[in-house]
This record gives sequence, structure tokens and C-alpha cells, in this order.
Amino acid sequence: MGTLIQDIRYGLRVLAKRPGFTIAAVLTLALGIGLNTAIFSLYNGVLLRPLPARDPERLVNLYSAVQGELGTGIFSYPAYVYYRDRSTSFSSVAAYAGGRMLLSAGGATPELLQAQMVSANFFDLLGASPALGRSFSPEEDETPGSHPVVMLNYNFWQRRFGGDAGLVGRTITLNNMAYTVIGIAPRDFIGCDPEVPDLWVPIMMNANVHSGPDMLENREDGWIFLVARLKPGATISQAQSEMAVLANQFHASDERSLRNSTVLVIKGSFLKPEQKSDLAPLALALMIAVGLVLLIACANVANLQLARGVTRQKEMGVRIALGASRARLVRQMVVESLMLSGVAGVAGLLIAWWAAALALRVAHPPGAPALSLDVSPDWRVALYLAGISLLSGVVSGLMPALRASRQDPLVAIREESGTSTYRKGRRMRSVFVVAQVGGSLFLLIAAGLLVRALHKAQRIDTGFDVAHVAVLTPDLLVLGYDSARRLEFDRRLAERIQALPGVRNVATSTTVPLGNDFSQTSVFADGEDLPAEQKLPIVNFNLVSPEFFDTLGISVARGRSFTAQESSAGARVAVVNESLARQLWPGQEPIGKRLRQGRKSSPFEIVGVVRDTRNVYLWSASLPYLYLPLQPAALDEFHEPKILVSVKGDPGPLIAALPGLAREIEPKLSSTAKPLEENLSFWIWPSQIGALLAATLGLLALLLASVGIVSVTSFAVSQRTKEICIRMALGAHPGGVVRLLVWQVGKLVAIGAAIGLLAAAAASRLLAQVLYGLSALDGVTLVGVTLFLFSIALASCYFPARRATLVDPMQALREE
Repeated sequence: MGTLIQDIRYGLRVLAKRPGFTIAAVLTLALGIGLNTAIFSLYNGVLLRPLPARDPERLVNLYSAVQGELGTGIFSYPAYVYYRDRSTSFSSVAAYAGGRMLLSAGGATPELLQAQMVSANFFDLLGASPALGRSFSPEEDETPGSHPVVMLNYNFWQRRFGGDAGLVGRTITLNNMAYTVIGIAPRDFIGCDPEVPDLWVPIMMNANVHSGPDMLENREDGWIFLVARLKPGATISQAQSEMAVLANQFHASDERSLRNSTVLVIKGSFLKPEQKSDLAPLALALMIAVGLVLLIACANVANLQLARGVTRQKEMGVRIALGASRARLVRQMVVESLMLSGVAGVAGLLIAWWAAALALRVAHPPGAPALSLDVSPDWRVALYLAGISLLSGVVSGLMPALRASRQDPLVAIREESGTSTYRKGRRMRSVFVVAQVGGSLFLLIAAGLLVRALHKAQRIDTGFDVAHVAVLTPDLLVLGYDSARRLEFDRRLAERIQALPGVRNVATSTTVPLGNDFSQTSVFADGEDLPAEQKLPIVNFNLVSPEFFDTLGISVARGRSFTAQESSAGARVAVVNESLARQLWPGQEPIGKRLRQGRKSSPFEIVGVVRDTRNVYLWSASLPYLYLPLQPAALDEFHEPKILVSVKGDPGPLIAALPGLAREIEPKLSSTAKPLEENLSFWIWPSQIGALLAATLGLLALLLASVGIVSVTSFAVSQRTKEICIRMALGAHPGGVVRLLVWQVGKLVAIGAAIGLLAAAAASRLLAQVLYGLSALDGVTLVGVTLFLFSIALASCYFPARRATLVDPMQALREE
């Protein structure tokens, strides 16, 4: 221990004498360690941290599942009651479900809020005590619709009501019903969903929240999530066995398709099991990327250590001559390296904390709220940080230490700096340069592919007008509108919008192209004889008004669109896209043909065929699609219809005016308006995040590699000053000397680039699913990025080499 303390003291003196080297090494390692820790902090916050609650290790999530099938589901309310009342492994089982509620406050603009319906024991199960007031009582969780009470989110309470403590006990109007505010949730309460709602109401109020029929008696439709707390001494495996038995009992009287249902008991988490599986490849890719940056940083510091080891050869020779063993010298230099990585780890923790919080603020889709995740350091992050700091210190210091300690003491003491010392460790320095260049090119190619794919996705032909269409979504369900009143409201609003200057057309549909909600149905050609056991093809469909195709600029290839008379009269007509026409009637004329939705439905006559569009998935241009006329009878089964408005210019001014026009017809109405282009932004958002992250890491790696090349070239010049001066004294041209030095580094850059290209070509196929039609071996990207790297790398070694030729040869030789 005493010897170790001596090593630390000596290391501190050595590092303090060379502040330039120390600062450069610490900053280089801090960037690599900080980025790695930031990504791990995000991974830890999403996947490893337990739910933020009291005794989180005893919390579990329950999911429904079907034996032999992938994916998990949620529960009906009767299933929740059955499991809650009969399970013996849990001390408590709570239910929660999402929803939206319209807040009406005097003359203020109505505000649509994110709500969550919860069972009365929800807050108690999570161990959350209200900041003000109380939580829900058991009697408020017994009778449907009898207790309109609400708890408010602390931040929402501060924002909307200014933190008024007197609000508790008063009423607010939600979905046209007076709710009594009984409490304010704790300031930092998240619950079981990182998208924290604005308010909580009893699950008994579901009919008012959903503005529809009471769902408490429905055994078949799943709509609620379950979270439970294990009893002391109970294990997840015991609970799993018990829930499997209870699931069999509950579904014993159901249809055959539901009898294989079971219940999965999973350790408490924000994510479902399949979401964790989906995130695993992304997390692995991110860790590989930031790991490469850390390796480049370690190689950079190792090169600095090698250069410093050459300058310390006399010191090493004296130590060996005085009896120091090679192991003793290696330990001294590794201790110095670990001290550098230790300081870099502390700095990296600050970088990680800042970078993780920044990533959390920006890493969510456009229009979605920021996630409330805890990414602050905990014991897992601390262990990870300590581990990679230790690893970084060993990786960057061990090989230079082994090289520097391999000395003949007499030769080391007598030898002067120059070409002979420059050659010491030259092969190892070359390996580090090759590794830096290869890793940098790998990251830059990934970034180049994602940036090119993003550029292509932003200009992709969707088959419909994206830039000049506004989308208005009026929330009429919460006001109790039936389908007939909704269509009448849409008609009146469309007339007002159509009268505005610059408006080209107005249409209505149940879904919006490239939106996040889909409608699907089974179809087959009328008259086709299909076996009863054969599954029918599933296609996406939309209920649209006759103006829909003109509004979006979707071309009618054959036939016609719907007419207003067909829509109002409930005519059984349909329009299909070219892909569905080819699928149902290959090589035939589809106009006049008939198709059915399901085996027992009445047929629809095909009156038109429209061009294929990318209206479901951005990456698919030829999915079969069905359009049906928007009629009151069909509208009862769907959500709020959307109003689409096409304009001649920028839709921005119209978007600002649309909610006001809607309130002129219905003053209590809450509505949202946005450009249709925002849907495209949602689909390309993963590419934007990937391109931004890859470009940041790639450029950072290139910066570190460039610094490493500059340091290697500068060191070579400093060690070969006598050689360079002799060459110039004998008549060498400065340009020739520069070419000699640049060529020596250029060979290493070329080898590193070749390795990086091979690695990128092998790994780029993993990015194919987000490249939107761009080849994983895109020649423009590979050639452009490689030339960019070469230009930066050669410039990095050119300037130190050029500076060497400006030295007066005679003056330099006299100083030698």
C-alpha cells in the first residue's frame, strides 16, 4: 500500500509537470466515458430502473397473453376484478387506463387534457401521498358514474391554476360534468407511465371519460393495465403459477380462441416485454457506436502515452539501472494512466448527466410530450462509470507502459532523441492510427447513410399533397354528439372554411394519411369460393367524403370517386387502389366488380380505382387499400372524423384560424389543427434522431482521430528534426519533405479507411429498414465520406509537416 501511495504521489508530480498532455488526455477520455455513460443512463432509466414507487422490488406488471402467440395485451374490467379478488400472491392489484378529458373553465378556451382512470388503491399501492387533499376512497370505486372526483397533476395544477391551494374541495368542469377536486398528486409523481397525465379520475367514470357506453361489464375487450404488489415472501414465479390457474378458470366459459389465454407476471417496468425486445437492438447499436468513440479516445491517449514514453526513456533507463523491475515500471505508468482516467471519469459523469437529460428532452416524436424518466446517476450508473473508467485507463495505458518499460538501461541512458527514438514504438503508434481512422470512417458512413436517407425521406413522393393540407380534429364525442350531429357539424364547418380566401377544397375522413391510427377490415372478391377455414385477406381502409381525393390530390386512374348522393343515401359503393385491384382481380377490369367485408356482409360495387399512395407506412408504396363513403351508419363504429383542408399556399395562417371557426359553431368545443406535413415528420423522426446521433458521434470520432494524427505527425517531426534538417541542408526541396511525411501517415490512413469500409459494408445492412429505399451500399455515401475523411486526415498531417520545413536547418543543427 505504501508503494502504491508513492506511485500516486510521483504520478501527480509527473502529470502536473506536463499540463498540456494531462488536459488533452483527460478531455479526450472524458468525452468517450461521458457519452458511454449517457447512453447507459438512458438505458438504465428505461429498462433497468424499477417503477418509481415505495418498495419497487415488490411491484409487478400483469399482461394478458395467448399461449403460442407473440405479444401481450391488456385486460377487461371483469378480468381485473376476478384476479384482484382471488389472487393470494398479491397484497394489492390496481388498474389504470388512459383517456382524454375536456376542461371548460368560464370564458377561457377549452383545453383537452390527458387523463388516467385508476382504481381507488392505485396511489396507495405505489406509496404516493397527495401533496394536498386526499386520494380516492374505496366507495368512489364501487358504483359507475356516482362519484365525479378528480386528482390533479402537481405541475398541471401549478400551470393552469397557479398553485391555488383553495382549489381542493371546489369543482371544475370536465367533459361537461362537474368534478370535485379532492387532491393534488405529489410533485414528482410519475405513476406507471412515463407520459404523466394531467389528472386522475376513478375508473368508475369511464363512460364520461370515453363519452360512450359503460365498459365495466364487457368481458371481451381489453382496455385497462394492471399493476400489483407482491406479498412479503411471495415470488414472481409463485405468482405466475397462480395467475395461470386463475386465467384458465376465468376463460373456461369463453370462446375457444380465448381459452388459451394466460397472464404474465413481469417485474415492474414502464415497458411491455415486446417493447423491451424491440429496444434491445437499438440499445446495442448505440452502445457499439459510443463504444467505438471510447476506443478511438483510448487509442488517442495511448498514442500520447507512447510519445511521452519515448521522451521518458532516460528516466526508465536510470530506474532500471537502480534496480527497478519491469513490473514496477509498468505499474507506475499504469497508475498514472488510471489517475488520468479517474479524473476523466468524474468529468465524464458531468457530461453524461447533461447529455442524458438533453437526449430525453429531444428524443420523442413531434407533438408528443417529453418523457418523465429518471436518468440521474444511481448505483448502476456509478458501477458502469467506474468500470469503463478503469477499462479506459488500462486500455490506454497498459500497452504504452509495456513498450516504454522494455529498455536496455545503458542504451537508454546514452541514446539521444532522434530517428532511433522515433522508431521505438512506431509500429504500435501506427496500429493506433489505423484503428482511429477505421472506427471514425465506420461511424461517418453510418451517419452519411442516415443523413442521405433522411434527405430522401423528406423528398419522397407520397402520392398525395403533403405541403398544402391542414388537418382539423374537432373533439365532439366529449360533447355527446351522435354520428348524425357530427356529420351536420362537419358540413356547416366545411361551408365556412370553403368560403375563406385561398382554400381550395375541404374533405372529411375517419383516418389521416400517415397518421398513427389505422382501420382494417377483411375483404374478398364477391363470388369467390373460399373455404370456411381460410383466413380472409386484411387490408387498411378509410371512410371518406366525396371531396377526399381532390383535396389530397390523389389521382383517379379509372372510374370515378363517390358522389354526395351515394354518401347520404348509404349506397354500397367502394373505391380501391391499384394494388388492391390487382390482388382481387388480376388482369381484369375492376370497375363494376364487387367485394365483400367479411363473409356475411352485403357486397360493395367498385366505382373507381386510384393510384397507390404511401398513406399507411412511409416505407411502403403499394399496400392494398380500400375507400368507403363516409355515412352516418358506419361512423358510429369509429373515432372522431378529421377535416382536411387544402390551400393554394402556406397552410400556416389557416391552421391558426381553424379552431376559432369551429368554436363559432360550438363554443364548448376543443379542437386541434396541424399541417399534414407533421405526419410525415412523425415517420421520419427516427431517421432524424438516428442521423443527428450518428453525425454527432461520427464527427466527434473524426475530431479525436484528427487530433491523434496531428499528435503523431507532430511527434514524428519533433523526433526527426535532425534528419529533416540534414535532408534540407543537402538540397531536399521542402515540398518533397512534406510529401515524405504526409505519405507515411497517408498509408496508415488508407489502411484504416479500407478496414472501416469493410466493417461499414458489413454492418450497414442493419440500417436498411430505416433507409427508405436507399441502398445499404450507397456509392455516393461510401465515396463521399471516404474522401471527406481522407481530406481531413491528410490536412491534419500536412500542417505539422509543413511547419517542419520552415525551420532554419543550420540553426537547428547547431542546437542539436
